Amino acid sequence: MKADRSEAMDHLERLAAQLEAHSFQVRLTAPAGLYPRLRVVNPMEPTMAEDVLASDTNDGEWWYWLSWAGRIGHASDVVTAAERIASVLHVIRR
Repeated sequence: MKADRSEAMDHLERLAAQLEAHSFQVRLTAPAGLYPRLRVVNPMEPTMAEDVLASDTNDGEWWYWLSWAGRIGHASDVVTAAERIASVLHVIRR
C-alpha cells in the first residue's frame, strides 16, 4: 500500500464525520513517519476501539483498512465503511 498523506487525511475526515453521526468517538492523528489513522471508540464500551487507515492500492483505488490489514471497504462508499466499523465495535448486552 502506498498513500498520499493529504488524500488519506481527506478520506479519514469523511469517515470520521459519518462515524460521529452514529455517536462514535473519533480522533484523527498523523504521526510522523506513519500512515494517518482514525481512532474509533465505542463510547458505551471504551475498550471496544479500532484504528482505521485509508490507503490507495496499485490501481489507484482508495480503501479503508483496519489496523490489522483487514480491508473494510472502498473509500468512495463512506456509509458502508462506517456500518462495517460499527458492526466490529458493536457490543451486545445480555
